[in-house]
Amino acid sequence: MNHQQNPPAQNEQQEIDVEKDTHLTDHQDKSNEPTFPEGGSQAWSTVIGSWFLVFATFGVSNAFGVFQSYYILDKYPERGSSEIAWIGSLQLFLQFMMGGISGPLFDKGYFYPVVVGGGAIHVFSFFMISLCKEFWQTFLAQGVLAGIGMGLIFVPALGVISQYFKRKRGLASGIVVTGSSAGGVVLPIMLNKLIAKINFERSVQYTGILIAGLLVLGISLIRPFGGVRGHKQAGPKPDVKAFFKEPGYVLACVGVFFVAWGVFFPILFLQYFAELNGTSANLTFYMVAILNGASVVGRTLPNLIADKFGALNLITIMCFLSSAMCFAFFGAAKSTAGLVVVAILYGAASGAFVSLLAPSIFSMAKTQSEVGTRMGVTMLFLGIAALTGSPLGAAILDARGYGASIAWSGAMGAVGSGLFGLAAWFTAKNKGQWKV
Repeated sequence: MNHQQNPPAQNEQQEIDVEKDTHLTDHQDKSNEPTFPEGGSQAWSTVIGSWFLVFATFGVSNAFGVFQSYYILDKYPERGSSEIAWIGSLQLFLQFMMGGISGPLFDKGYFYPVVVGGGAIHVFSFFMISLCKEFWQTFLAQGVLAGIGMGLIFVPALGVISQYFKRKRGLASGIVVTGSSAGGVVLPIMLNKLIAKINFERSVQYTGILIAGLLVLGISLIRPFGGVRGHKQAGPKPDVKAFFKEPGYVLACVGVFFVAWGVFFPILFLQYFAELNGTSANLTFYMVAILNGASVVGRTLPNLIADKFGALNLITIMCFLSSAMCFAFFGAAKSTAGLVVVAILYGAASGAFVSLLAPSIFSMAKTQSEVGTRMGVTMLFLGIAALTGSPLGAAILDARGYGASIAWSGAMGAVGSGLFGLAAWFTAKNKGQWKV
């Protein structure tokens, strides 16, 4: 009789202690956690498909520096850089903020409806951008429509990877996020060349066609684990209020805010900085591509290490390095060669923030059913920072000059790095292990 009553109590205790991986036997761990294939043709097909989705979303955001420069110098010269920066910031804000909607829907098994709907909105927005004549039209098409479309795609594209991988989750997530780097290399070169050769409107339309093809290819390759509706995860319904009773998670979310507040500003304004610096037109066209190309290193190598060292530990270190490289832009302003070198180093360091963020937050989930919701909540903090960070940096740039805006950006990154360090300490204490 007692033998029959013990297992439920034991299972309940195991669910509470699911984070303390080192304290569980293999048998106990398997009884609480869903099966993770850790590979196979369907898993890697999903990784490739998610890579295409990230290319078509975050990769597009990484190319906004081309639009920023074109709007300031050609299309809307009467507008200040801060006003124009609101377009890119709103786009980023909605891309991340919509995770608060797409994340929970993904957890409920609605991967395909959310991603297909987001893809249709995203493609439609680019054809609207090509038709815009007024600033407010561009603001709505590129800031609002594109942001909503990308936001519905981005979190599910990352979350579906967590269904297939646990031990190799950092590596798989890193591979997927390099799609944003690839997009940030290909799209700026493509746009700059097409704008110079044809015109802005046709260039944007061709980019929309490319995005449509990538989305169709990506969606066709992805198979949520467990079928069309996805794997039915064990565990209670995610309790968002309970998340905010965890010091490590709260500190990580606030750390995300401060790092994102500063990290995106140099990326969006790099091409403009190069033009202010008198860099040749040919090299200026490639500056955003150079930075995003270097970020491939930051989005793969740290993730390889993270599976052994801990994603939260490593994101702390990489955000600190990113802050240091941001301050290096002071010296970079004096020469074209210096600007290129610092752009490469900054791309490598800052790229790790994006690639390590998902596995860092996933590692805090007590059950697999929390993954999408936790990531969605974190994206709210990221979205608010993305919305306000670049316009604030641009306002500082207009009022106080290049140096003050760079100092502000680097300082915010340093504050966020410190908060990540505290988050890692609390999480390690809670788990009873240093690898977090």
